[in-house]
Amino acid sequence: MPRLDHAAFETEDPDAAATFCERMLGARVVKAEGHPVMAYLGSTAFAFHETGGPGNHVGIRVSEDERAQIMQRLEEEGIEWEERDHGIATGLFFHDPDGRLVEAITYAAGNDPRRPPGSSPG
Repeated sequence: MPRLDHAAFETEDPDAAATFCERMLGARVVKAEGHPVMAYLGSTAFAFHETGGPGNHVGIRVSEDERAQIMQRLEEEGIEWEERDHGIATGLFFHDPDGRLVEAITYAAGNDPRRPPGSSPG
């Protein structure tokens, strides 16, 4: 079943944005080379990318089968999409009718390996 995984934002200072979430919201900040700075709040997260990254978007966690079904629906409706390999996951990016960027993301291990223990999205 699809569920909210993350809200991603581009910022000049990803560390400062994540640290703010840590101070104000009690987020757990995780940094990994080649990935955005993550601020985890339970089973979801903010992903802070440097400016020039993938763009502001909402990530919806899906299984391989669900991502394939979404891709098929996008094709049937003539909606452009782009698939990106994140190493730990594959993202299917597309825009909704109002132009918002959406990512249907599937983690290779079934779960984001950076996510804090005990915060599985279930």
